[in-house]
Amino acid sequence: MLVLKLKKIFPFLLLSFPVVIDIINGYLRGTDGTGESLIGILYRGMIILFSAIYLFRTKYSNYIKILILSSIALLIYHILIGAYSNGVFMALIKIMNFYFVLSIILKSRYFSDRETVVKAAVLYGVLAAIVLIYCFITGAGYAAYTENTFGTKGFFVAMNDVGLTILLLNILACYSFQKTGDVFYFIALIIMSIGSCFVGSVACYLGTAFILLFFALSILFVKFEDYKSSYKVKLITLLLVLVIFNYALVKVISVIQEDSYLSKKYENIGAIFLEASGRGYLIDASIKTITNFNIFDWCFGKGNLYLIENQHHLYLGDPKSAEVDPLDLIGQFGLFFSIPILLFPIKRLIASIRSFIKWHNVLDYWCIIAFCCFIGHAFYGGHAYTSPLVLSYLAVFIYVLDNRDVNKYI
Repeated sequence: MLVLKLKKIFPFLLLSFPVVIDIINGYLRGTDGTGESLIGILYRGMIILFSAIYLFRTKYSNYIKILILSSIALLIYHILIGAYSNGVFMALIKIMNFYFVLSIILKSRYFSDRETVVKAAVLYGVLAAIVLIYCFITGAGYAAYTENTFGTKGFFVAMNDVGLTILLLNILACYSFQKTGDVFYFIALIIMSIGSCFVGSVACYLGTAFILLFFALSILFVKFEDYKSSYKVKLITLLLVLVIFNYALVKVISVIQEDSYLSKKYENIGAIFLEASGRGYLIDASIKTITNFNIFDWCFGKGNLYLIENQHHLYLGDPKSAEVDPLDLIGQFGLFFSIPILLFPIKRLIASIRSFIKWHNVLDYWCIIAFCCFIGHAFYGGHAYTSPLVLSYLAVFIYVLDNRDVNKYI
């Protein structure tokens, strides 16, 4: 009886409860906080301690050992060249959070009920979206960009991280609804779609549109081995697509035209895509920094010195990253650590594509979309490979893939 209760409680604490941590963290830090509040550090520390039991018991244990050894090597190099900082060490821990969470959910007996794990993950996205909707309607929380402009951060500080997390969990909800028919997931995807649109960012707009488009395509045109929609559902979906697309397009254009900040930001829509959402100047500075690396810098990165050199190129008062994950990973941690980190989701994406071509199943279809969304955001807006929050829920996709069973729920 106790084990059954813990199988409900532990997934909630690991995958749903972080929304409460993030809200409290945002409240304690404020919109201009520069460091993390103690509650976030304590919570992440408990995850690390709990994961130590399982860290070297998964099929990824050798992979994790390589990352740990390369982390030690790069930290030693950073100390020798005077590039070490506590911020760099914490960034390494955040990146490794993916493997901490993955080890727990793959090996702990309290995470053996896959439906409970998936629902606990999706619940984070639902609760976060509800907070955003509430704050948008009531005006509570923080503005997304500047005061008196469209969008809200709710009570979250790291809105890029939360936004991408909601997108990934929306994908998980789409998959789970088609696989199980559970209405909870359909309601969840509606709530998350609405909530992400109130953020007021291009990444959330495009990401939500991308997900809903492929949800419609999966119902209307894609032939799956393990899912089939009725003609009635197809007709309703087609009508909804036409109505929602027309309404959403008109509404978005209207909001941008009426908002002074957004109208200025999106006056050259082509630049938004070609210049990585306005990060072109950051990317240029980062490339200038990295091209001056010596062989050891390329291998182990330059830690905090990478950020400082970017700052010099940008003539800013504070160290600055490129906010493009591949550049920031290589710049701070070097190739030995970064290449395995960058390749892991790419390898799983390729594996899912191959599996989908062979089996035409719902899981691989949505995992392809999830990995594309994750990798695309890493290049377009950053905060994917480097976000402990996002990585926690990417781990759920790996968990589902590694535990697939055609005779069971997943």
